[in-house]
Amino acid sequence: MNEHRPTHGPAPSIWPVTLATGVGLAAVGVLTSPIVIAAGILITAAALVGWIGQALEEAAP
Repeated sequence: MNEHRPTHGPAPSIWPVTLATGVGLAAVGVLTSPIVIAAGILITAAALVGWIGQALEEAAP
């Protein structure tokens, strides 16, 4: 018999977009202002923490 096992993919997440926004903002900050760099770094750090936390939560049995 050809039985199909259910596939498990990652849950939809906002964290990749948030991470890209933070990195982009930090890059724009290099051209504009140290305050913009700091905001980009804070958003990037928050996105990494959120994304890793979500991945660990999904991986837990």
